[in-house]
Amino acid sequence: MSKLIGTAGHVDHGKTTLIQALTGIDTDRLPEEKRRGLTIDIGFAYIDLPEVGRVSIVDVPGHERFLTNMLVGALGIDVALLCVAADESVMPQTVEHFQILELLPVQRLVVAVTRADLADSDMIDFTSEEVAELLAPTRFKDSPIIPVSAKEGSGLDELRQELARAFKSAPEAAAASWYLPIDRVFTVKGHGAVVTGTLAQGNVETGARAVVIPGDLHARIRSIHSHDESLEVGNRGSRTALNLSGVKAEDLHRGQAVGSPGVLFETELFDANVRWLNPPRHSERVRVSIGADEVIARAFLNDYESDLVQLRCERPVAAAKGQPLIIRKYSPPRLLGGGTVTVPEAVLRRKSAQIETVDEGLDEAEAIITLVGRAPHGLDTADVCRLVGKSQQALGGVFEKLKEEGKLVGFAGLWFVPDRFSESVSLFLNALRSIHEREPTKLNHSRELAVKSAGLPWLGKPLDRIIAHLAARGDLRVAGTNVALAAFEVKLSDRQAALLARVAQELEGAGVSVPNARAIAESLVVPVQAVEQIIGVGLEAGELVRVGDGLFYTKRQIQQVTEKVRENFADKKFTASEFRGMLGTSRKYAIPLLEFLDARGVTKRFGDTRVVN
Repeated sequence: MSKLIGTAGHVDHGKTTLIQALTGIDTDRLPEEKRRGLTIDIGFAYIDLPEVGRVSIVDVPGHERFLTNMLVGALGIDVALLCVAADESVMPQTVEHFQILELLPVQRLVVAVTRADLADSDMIDFTSEEVAELLAPTRFKDSPIIPVSAKEGSGLDELRQELARAFKSAPEAAAASWYLPIDRVFTVKGHGAVVTGTLAQGNVETGARAVVIPGDLHARIRSIHSHDESLEVGNRGSRTALNLSGVKAEDLHRGQAVGSPGVLFETELFDANVRWLNPPRHSERVRVSIGADEVIARAFLNDYESDLVQLRCERPVAAAKGQPLIIRKYSPPRLLGGGTVTVPEAVLRRKSAQIETVDEGLDEAEAIITLVGRAPHGLDTADVCRLVGKSQQALGGVFEKLKEEGKLVGFAGLWFVPDRFSESVSLFLNALRSIHEREPTKLNHSRELAVKSAGLPWLGKPLDRIIAHLAARGDLRVAGTNVALAAFEVKLSDRQAALLARVAQELEGAGVSVPNARAIAESLVVPVQAVEQIIGVGLEAGELVRVGDGLFYTKRQIQQVTEKVRENFADKKFTASEFRGMLGTSRKYAIPLLEFLDARGVTKRFGDTRVVN
């Protein structure tokens, strides 16, 4: 269960005093806060609520000068405690803080009308009505409004009950990998670096591996504390202190985040879904509050989706999928909007580009299938992970499980849903069939030509694997980087077939000491160009074989040579001279034939000798 209450409200409306009355803890911890009676930085306390248990409280500054610090606390809260002074009613920061809460994924709101001892009943009613009007057009319209007096103690029990009721009615958070935005760093003698923050997602266990972002610092969780209690497990929504081993305190600072490997991204470019109060201009410079950090960025809008924005930051930040954020104008820093991160590691896009998004309610497996299913010709692992908002390491097991279940097919990191793969393969095979029809005398064609003709983006290792897969299932014949449909046969004209038969006869009639193209042309009394052309056709058709430069044999001749080698040299070594003697030919023919047999794996060379495989 989420366990974090966050205060909100105008400066000097009694937030800190109310928390002290509820908990006995003074959250003003800085000397300057004590001196000025004003909360400057976020403060922390806890309260034990009936039927809920111990709940963290974050007390945020109300003064507009410290709004950045307010956002550090507000970005993690689940139940908001909006404080409005009965003797002053709704004020400017009341409205601004409430707008921030409305823009964030805060689940429940409880309103405390504070300082009731300083107002009469009419003023209390007036303030309560003004608050109700503020809430009326929002999702918080039915939130309880409780008059309280921290000084006299009136209304405090009722307020505790309403806070407990808010937690009990809040939806359970889905299980997820953990991360914690760091808002404080210090060192404990004998223990090393300690970071604190609100556990934004998941549960963290003692001994867990962790990564600090930005910085890519690797650590382990030595111990966990929450409100002076040592824990084995820290729960989502709780104020948590993590003692980290493997990192130095001087390498840590407020604004970083620590989490399980794969959940956080160090990024200068991310996409977000934002509800705008005052949309910025395209590419306007803005302030982005995310986690415990504030970064200056430029906001790039989209022509198709008004609530989608790409934020290009001026330095790296830590971001996680679904992480809440607030966007303010650079100067003056007035509120523009708020929302959540959709793609922690985005790619540069134009304003007119269509943006790929996935429903936030889907689990990792469903999100992967949805994204891959939208890609007609496959989607790369890196792109899937980027859009899901998890690292390849974090999603590796999910991919493999989906592959085992037959919900995905993958080729060297290029993923398809089965139906989409079948459609893409049909495009490829049909394109190759069309090429065969245009050039019926040519057996093999470049696989890249077929891919381009089909309009497919396949290349590199994924293409290698896809071609091998299609060959293994009997769709293709493969010759190096060339391919042909398995059922395709070269179609020669009657004239071509007749001339090829005469050339084959000349070759076979000469034994292994075959004539070259010019000698064949003279014997057949035809132009040498015609012989060279028909030899090329014969090679394409697979009827002739090139053994060396200008040396061509028929398939039958090569088969006969292979059989002779196996018959004469089985289980013994032989030399090139012995091979030449067996064939009764010269080195001009014997050496190219031996090298051809080596390349085909019929023979294997060891120095000056060979053996039959």
